[in-house]
Amino acid sequence: MFNLIMSGNDTAWDLPAYEFPTSRFLEYTVDSVAEAHSDLSAKVIDKLKSYPSLFLYECYEKDAFVGYIREIKQRGRAVAIEYEFDQEIGPIPAAKIKEIASKLEIDESRGEQYRTHWAVKTKDLLGILSEHEIIAAPVANDSGVCGRLEEMRFKVAFSFPGELRGVVKDVADGVKASLPPGSVFYDDDFIAQLARPNLDTLLQAVYLKNSDLVVVFLSKDYESKLWCGIEWRAIRSIINSRSDETVMFVRSEECNVPGVFPQDGYVDMNRFPPDQIAKFVLERQKLLAGTS
Repeated sequence: MFNLIMSGNDTAWDLPAYEFPTSRFLEYTVDSVAEAHSDLSAKVIDKLKSYPSLFLYECYEKDAFVGYIREIKQRGRAVAIEYEFDQEIGPIPAAKIKEIASKLEIDESRGEQYRTHWAVKTKDLLGILSEHEIIAAPVANDSGVCGRLEEMRFKVAFSFPGELRGVVKDVADGVKASLPPGSVFYDDDFIAQLARPNLDTLLQAVYLKNSDLVVVFLSKDYESKLWCGIEWRAIRSIINSRSDETVMFVRSEECNVPGVFPQDGYVDMNRFPPDQIAKFVLERQKLLAGTS
């Protein structure tokens, strides 16, 4: 599925935020999909944020963009979104989108191209754009899930020092078994994509912007490790923004990590086996998503 977001304002996509009348949400969307996304509950918002989005101007007047919605809020009779474009894809000439409009479920026979609205389409946006050589082919990770890390939305992400990898892998495997493919960030599943320059920028984006729940395995060596230190900057930003519920601590030993205080709650890794810790992580993720 993907979000198709169209505006008649010729500067609509110059800023990273936009607002729709609630009446325009789910227009030109098949009934079953509209019904499944209509209530904008926490669970539905999580789904919408996980879909790639195609940002268009009415009548294909200007370049299109591909990206992801990062925030969704209801404001009276309006729905406000914040979003980011995929910088690696860049602007797409509108004429190319027009050529494949029917494949993207754009209903030109009903005038969809003339209407400011937000639709949810059933097609594979990135697959279609790749098939028509508009973008490069999606990348598959070791779990068989296609997508670039910059674009993927994770329900759970793990941050840990290498010394704890054995335990963390067992916990991650337990969590992955209960969540949709591609919704958990565990570094060994993305080895090819992590072998790149400027990895610090990518990792901070994964933890700060692309993950709903970050599970941090703390030890006395955590912050001194290069990549843990980089990840910790993003995690501290989450905590400082008062999003405490989106961070979960698991501690392997008594340790002093700047930014973690004695009163902060944690799961004691020495009290519980990996399968039980995985259950705790899933419990937090479900509470965060508003599911039971």
